[in-house]
Amino acid sequence: MRLLRLQRSRRGFSLLEMMAAMAIFSLVGLIIGTSLAAFSRSWRQAQKIGSELERNQAIDRLAETVFRGAVPFRWPDRDKGEDRYVFQGESDELYLTALNRTRSGGDAFRFVRLYRDGDELLCDWSTEPLLPWLELEAQKFKTEKLASGVRNIYFKYGAEGQSDAAVDWYDDWNEDELEGIPMAIQLTIEWQDGTRERWLRRTAGTSGNTALAVSASSISANSLQQSGGGGGGGR
Repeated sequence: MRLLRLQRSRRGFSLLEMMAAMAIFSLVGLIIGTSLAAFSRSWRQAQKIGSELERNQAIDRLAETVFRGAVPFRWPDRDKGEDRYVFQGESDELYLTALNRTRSGGDAFRFVRLYRDGDELLCDWSTEPLLPWLELEAQKFKTEKLASGVRNIYFKYGAEGQSDAAVDWYDDWNEDELEGIPMAIQLTIEWQDGTRERWLRRTAGTSGNTALAVSASSISANSLQQSGGGGGGGR
């Protein structure tokens, strides 16, 4: 009797038992694999959302400081022999002058150019006049990357309409037809994935608000000496 039990124990698992064990192991492996894949997808999605949030916050800060701080600022154009607004608004490029709202007591203005280069949204800026009617190579500025993955950008410029509540929108701001700077600026960014986002801000001043109009005489003496009335110097 004892010999019979020993013989049975030496035979090991039956085929049915082996199949059941393999099925259980496969099910456990499937559950673990599915859980890991779901965790990986969630992690990548969280990283993507975090990156997009950080990117959008950077552009939002730009809109708050640059668009909202935009003022009509004049600077001499030597070729034309007249003072012109340091502002040029096109559908895919923008030059403007913005008040520097820092408390550090530094330069009063920031001169900014926004544009797309490849799939990047870039910002050229300077504390000296960055003049749209001069070659960039003849001016001093720094360049910062604001965002990547950009397919296209679109600017729109708002001007006071016929009625108090109306706003006329332009794809380009023609200084010969429209005085001063826009009352509002809108930036639309089309991303590589096909989505679009917009930033709209009212500017600090227009030509109609003469209290906010500033001229070259109001800029710091240091910038006047370096720019020499026409903006210049190597990059």
